[in-house]
Amino acid sequence: MTYKVQIRVHVDPEIWEAFKNYVFSKYGTLHKYLGDEISRAMKAYLKDSQNAHTQEFEHMISKPNKKHIKLLVWLLKNYPAEVLYSIVKDYIVDNYGIDKRTIKKYLHDFLINGGFLETLKPIRGNTDLILKVNADRILNYLSKFVPEKELREKYGIYREAFKPTEEVKEEKESKGSIKTYATGRYEAGDSIEEIQDKISDFGLELGKKAIRSMIRKVRRESAV
Repeated sequence: MTYKVQIRVHVDPEIWEAFKNYVFSKYGTLHKYLGDEISRAMKAYLKDSQNAHTQEFEHMISKPNKKHIKLLVWLLKNYPAEVLYSIVKDYIVDNYGIDKRTIKKYLHDFLINGGFLETLKPIRGNTDLILKVNADRILNYLSKFVPEKELREKYGIYREAFKPTEEVKEEKESKGSIKTYATGRYEAGDSIEEIQDKISDFGLELGKKAIRSMIRKVRRESAV
């Protein structure tokens, strides 16, 4: 048996009476069938609305206007990693208007649904949200609609200044491997000088102080 929830909402009285009359004329009773018909009506509404929303979004994302481009440029240049929801909202209000539909159109429908922003977590004790900025996606998207020369000369955006996510990930993994390697060699009896020489073979020049600090950190984390 399908689990059902009980809801309590306020609706237009004329629409409600008309809906009940429809159900009664169809089944001869309201018992049981009223809830079923409300569920069907809601399901049909969602299907039609979602289809219309999807078409509108696909049209918007495939044919951005100057405001979309300006918004992405501002985001990439000022907040290439993370940004507060309130900051983006304030920018849209200041530049595009205070209307709630405008905020929804640019912040939710375009930036979030478009994958340019991703919700991370709320700030403790605050209703604000931290949003992750997908710099890779923004760069690739801008490159489709703005010539490389214009990105550089007009907007001051240079692709090489932004490391792709995979490169950043590989770099972090590489650094993690070096830390693990250095700690392992130290625990095996190698001196700091010997570890320094071996690390240089990886093309990484680190001072003795940095190596000691790195080893202490790894050992502390392992002990937790």
